[in-house]
This record gives sequence, structure tokens and C-alpha cells, in this order.
Amino acid sequence: MPSVAENQIRTAKDLFEGYNEYTADAVLRSRADNCVHYILPTSLNRPSKTNEEYREFFGPLQKVMHRFEVSLNLVNEIVNDPENHCAAVHASGIGESPVAEYKNEYAFFLEFNETGDKITKIEEFVDAAFSKNFLAKVLEWQAKQN
Repeated sequence: MPSVAENQIRTAKDLFEGYNEYTADAVLRSRADNCVHYILPTSLNRPSKTNEEYREFFGPLQKVMHRFEVSLNLVNEIVNDPENHCAAVHASGIGESPVAEYKNEYAFFLEFNETGDKITKIEEFVDAAFSKNFLAKVLEWQAKQN
């Protein structure tokens, strides 16, 4: 039977593999039913999202981003703390969209259930300057599409 530490590493990697598959089901499969996703820093004023809210958010995003890939930084290292059921990951994301090239950097802080096979909380720090600029371009592009 895998240890909690092994489960947490596998679950964290599955989260990012889900983003690379780029479907809502894939992105959500490693999350517990009660998982809440926070986008930080708080200065971005992004609301937290339940799984259902994240699914609703992800649908329109797929129309703007045609290809998306996340890679783990620091030689794919995940800082894992199985005793406290949490992990930290430094990652980068690239993608293609009609508005601009997407290139963002993230720090993910993940909390897990007792067995480590589901994520119960995601705190995702993004590059605030890039995110604000990219979102403005997306909103402008979407307005022209309507």
C-alpha cells in the first residue's frame, strides 16, 4: 500500500497532468468534492472557486486558450509534507491564444485529505502583472467576439 507521502506526490502530479490534458474533468479529478481553489495574491480580487465554480470558469477559458502546458520547475521537485498533509510546487504554464502568448509562473500550495489521494485546498499564486495584462486582452477580445 502506498504511503501518504507517495500518494501526495502522485496526486499533485496528477493535478498538473490534468491541466496538460486541458479538460475540466481532467483538471478536477484529483480534487476532493469539497476542494476550494484560491487565486492569489488577493490584490487580484479573484474569488475562490468550488469545483463546480471552477468547471464553469474553465469552459470559457478553453475557448480562449488553444493549447496549454504546465511544467514543474526546480527539476520537477514537489516540496512535500505528508505529516501536515500539504505540498508546495513551483510551476510554469505556457499556452496559445488569439490575444497573446500565455506565459505565466505559479506557486501552488496544496492541502490533501488524510490518505493524500485527493486535494482539499489549492492556493495558486500567479504572476500578478502578467495575469492582469492578459486578462485585459482576453476581455477586449471577448467583447469583439460578441
